[in-house]
Amino acid sequence: MQTFSVLLAALALTGQSAPAAADPYADVNAMRVAFTHVRSVVAVERFDTGETATVKYAAPNRFHITMPRSEIVLAGDVEYSRRAGAIWQRSFEGAEHQVLLVAAWQLAGPPELDIHKLFTITSLGTKSVAGAPLRGYRLRDTSGAYDETLWINADNLPVVARIASSEQTISIHYTNYNAQVLIAMP
Repeated sequence: MQTFSVLLAALALTGQSAPAAADPYADVNAMRVAFTHVRSVVAVERFDTGETATVKYAAPNRFHITMPRSEIVLAGDVEYSRRAGAIWQRSFEGAEHQVLLVAAWQLAGPPELDIHKLFTITSLGTKSVAGAPLRGYRLRDTSGAYDETLWINADNLPVVARIASSEQTISIHYTNYNAQVLIAMP
């Protein structure tokens, strides 16, 4: 009987010291905050059409997007583009791709938005990519427009994301966080 009591006490103490399950909303929000502090990053985007785009970002607002047949460079409200083999041309419409790019770039939106109103978030558990442990989450847009799967590293930064809508699916792989990236305007 005394052994049984000691075992129950040990189990009770173990249960009290076990970490609570992580709040998926808090974890995704921590990722959104961490992403706003990134100085630079490179993302390779693969579309279900087979197209690929490489996006280089340098804080606070510079993007260089390279696709097989064209390039776009953005800095604030200035945008240049060119087709393969052609010269750079400034857009007279301003940075027409900036709003679209920033919206897609900020996975789950900017931190000031309440994600409880925007998404239903569920945990996908953990997995290892290239030896690094990642935490996964599925975000279902409450309007039904798209689903997003995120895998976040120990620094609360996204490593892999997949955004699926009725129009297309984009897989994104993030690398080279905070490495020196120079994005010059043409």
